[in-house]
Amino acid sequence: MKQLVRLRMRLSRDGSSFAYFIDYRDEDGKRRRVSLGHADRQRAKRQQAQKERELRMGIADPGSIRLSEFVADSLARTGDQIRESTREEYQCTLRDFIRMVGDKDLQGVNLQDGERYRQACLDEGNRPATVVKKLKEIKCLLQTAVKHRQLDENPLAHIKMPKYSAKEVHVFSADECDRIITAAEDIVGQRKDGTVVRWDLLICSSQHLI
Repeated sequence: MKQLVRLRMRLSRDGSSFAYFIDYRDEDGKRRRVSLGHADRQRAKRQQAQKERELRMGIADPGSIRLSEFVADSLARTGDQIRESTREEYQCTLRDFIRMVGDKDLQGVNLQDGERYRQACLDEGNRPATVVKKLKEIKCLLQTAVKHRQLDENPLAHIKMPKYSAKEVHVFSADECDRIITAAEDIVGQRKDGTVVRWDLLICSSQHLI
């Protein structure tokens, strides 16, 4: 069971003493660090256990957040640290992941979800290299949850990637090209703020150059 309350120590400014504090997320998902004001370990452990019981009896699990909300929050945190095209790739991949496993609570994501998604992508005709790319994007985003202490560990940390040859070259059929263009047009059409990368124009331009 995931531990909701962590017990930590904090040194005084002069480094001569320390006091315990508890670190947790409240019912609204906000991070709280509360000083216990003493250095008695046994007393601190009892206070930690008491707060753990209080949180578990609450209506909502601290830090509870749906996958769709987590994706929006994580990408908002990155700001301009990643390119707009990269951001849209992540959004597209995570929407696909949610379509497969459901818009479940972030804490409920597990290795089996990743394995189910991997197989579903292959069954739908995604090439192994594409599936590897998608899984890496999902793993990367989940790792930000670990970094922000929304997860204790990355649930897809040990997922097995499909094997593929880096030298393999795939030539798209006319039908596949049509589907790519349609998908690009759909992505552009879904954006209303005018900041979307014009993938449809880029793809059509590339076709003419070949």
